[in-house]
Order: sequence, then structure tokens, then C-alpha cells
Amino acid sequence: MNLRNIALLAAVLPFLAVHLTWLVAAGNGLVEWCNPYIDSCTSISATGRHPPASYLFRATMLPAAAVLALYWWCNYCWLRWLQPPGGRDRGLRWMLALGLLACLGLVLYVTVLGEAGDAWRFQRRAGTVLFFSFTFLAQFLLSVQLRALAPQLPGVQWLARGMWWVCCLLLALGILTVVLQAWDGVWYDSVEDAFEWVLSLLLQANFLLGYLVWRRANWRLHFVQPEAALPTPSNQGKQ
Repeated sequence: MNLRNIALLAAVLPFLAVHLTWLVAAGNGLVEWCNPYIDSCTSISATGRHPPASYLFRATMLPAAAVLALYWWCNYCWLRWLQPPGGRDRGLRWMLALGLLACLGLVLYVTVLGEAGDAWRFQRRAGTVLFFSFTFLAQFLLSVQLRALAPQLPGVQWLARGMWWVCCLLLALGILTVVLQAWDGVWYDSVEDAFEWVLSLLLQANFLLGYLVWRRANWRLHFVQPEAALPTPSNQGKQ
């Protein structure tokens, strides 16, 4: 089974979902026509908060969460299979756990987007933190694992290095936002939305690099029936 489409959807589907939702919201006068990456004129949440844009946002981002969960599971299975005999897979297990928790955070965020009330606001905030922070950590662990397995993956080293550098840029921007908010909170509020768009774009760039890794490695998933479940000459006659 060729799984490259899973990685491609993980990279493209959330990107298209956010930008198409923004187009629908702007076309209906719900947000401004602007460049959110530069003008910081609207947040990602604002684009999908009200109908009809909210319908498109939920209809695309909830399936995206499922695709992302499958992406992390496939990475775990693949890299665990590449581990040398007796190798420790603790980093892979952490990668899988963090990736799945990030997907759960995305579901928590999307399902209550646009709902009023402190409880829903807390769930949206928790979902946002889970998705961004845990996706970053899972991507970082993935890049580390790919670099460690470089001898078994010729031609993938530069892509793994690129993923690692994108993670470093994400970390630097995350630290910068904390510093700017502490230095001048009022000014930071005016540029916070732009930082959110850029961070989201970088996360999706790393998923795109993950797709290129899968394509370069040309790996496929095979479902194998356990030998114990296979019919033997002795039990075939009993059936």
C-alpha cells in the first residue's frame, strides 16, 4: 500500500482548509480582505467562527485531524521497523503519543470554535496549546529519529536536516513571541495574529517535508497475516 497520499494530505489539507475558510469569511464580510501574514488583521480562529465559513472549517479540519493521527501512526510503524535489533524506541513512542495528543487538541479546538462561554473559551485555548506545542515536539522527535537512521535512508538526510531547521525556527519564533509579549504587551497584541499564521505555515511546511521524506524513501505498508492464524495441513481437515 502506497501511503504517500496520507503524508501529502497531512501537509495540504489543513493549509487549504484555513485559507479557503479565510476566503469564504472575507467574501462574506466576516473578516477583512488583507494579508494576515503581514497585516495581522485577523486570527485563524476568527476566519472559522461564524457561518458559512464555520461549516467549511469544521468539515475540513476534523478530517484533517484524523489524517494527521494516521500520519503519526505510520511514521511510528515505519521508523520502528527500521530500528536495529535491540534498539530502544522510547523516542518513537513519545513522538506517537505527542502527535496523537496534538490531533486531540485540534479536535477539541475545532468542535467548540464559535461557541460562547468561559468553558468553551478554555477548551479552545487548551486545544490550541495542545496542537501547536505537541505538533512541534512530535516533528522535532521525528527529525531526530530520521537523522539517527540516516545510514538506512540514503537521500533523506538533507530533508531530515531541513525538518530539524524548521523546528529550530519554530522554537526561535516561539521564544520571540514570549519576549515581545513581556516587553510590550500592547504592541504584541497588534502583531500576535501574524505570528500565529506564520507558525501555522511552518508547521505545515514540516508536514510537506515529511511527505518528501516518504516519497524519497519510497516505503510501502504491507499487512501480513500472523503465522499462527494461517491454516495448516492438520487443521484444514478439521474445518
